Amino acid sequence: MRLGPIVILVCACGQRPDLIEPSDTQPLPAPTESTLDQSLKTRRRMVPPEVFLRAYLTWFGGLAPLEVVKRARGNDLFEQWVDYLVALGLPDYQLDTPRVTQSNPIMLAAIGRLGEALCVRSAEHDLHAHTPLEQRVVFAFDPMSEPSLPEFASRFDVLHRTFLGYPANLAPAGRVDRFFALHRQVAANHASNPKLSPDELGWVAVCTALVEHPEAGLY
Repeated sequence: MRLGPIVILVCACGQRPDLIEPSDTQPLPAPTESTLDQSLKTRRRMVPPEVFLRAYLTWFGGLAPLEVVKRARGNDLFEQWVDYLVALGLPDYQLDTPRVTQSNPIMLAAIGRLGEALCVRSAEHDLHAHTPLEQRVVFAFDPMSEPSLPEFASRFDVLHRTFLGYPANLAPAGRVDRFFALHRQVAANHASNPKLSPDELGWVAVCTALVEHPEAGLY
């Protein structure tokens, strides 16, 4: 009676794997296509002013706020931080002014003024002064006079990544063309500026427009 289970176990373990009958093949399921829904599910929200200010200091080369004031002032481009903080949406507890959660014309004007100060001073430092490429803070590319569209696109991509955070070729169609037209128009209208060349002023306009772009302030 004890030999029965042992014999069964030996027979089971001794079965050759190559004698196991293969199962019938089954056809693969038909491929299906899935559509990615990229539509907005909620309204875009405004980036907190602290985030913008931190990015602004980084674009200025990581300077402290007071150092930014020293570099940005001149020609009425920049006053004091106190003139911008409330306009950017920060609360003012002395005047009992709450935090602003939606954009408004005053905020857009303040961002535009800050963007102009940043881009003008960066063009003077990076482009006009012929600063070495590794020491530039915004315009980290070699400028050229009257660039063609492909030459502009490669340089515009540097600014697009800096201010909007992704390559320009992933942006909506026509963006590079519109900014190229802006560059050419500003350069043509400011051919006699004594401080910056027409091409440098064109890049100032492109830079300022990117700072003010909705994608830079919304998420």
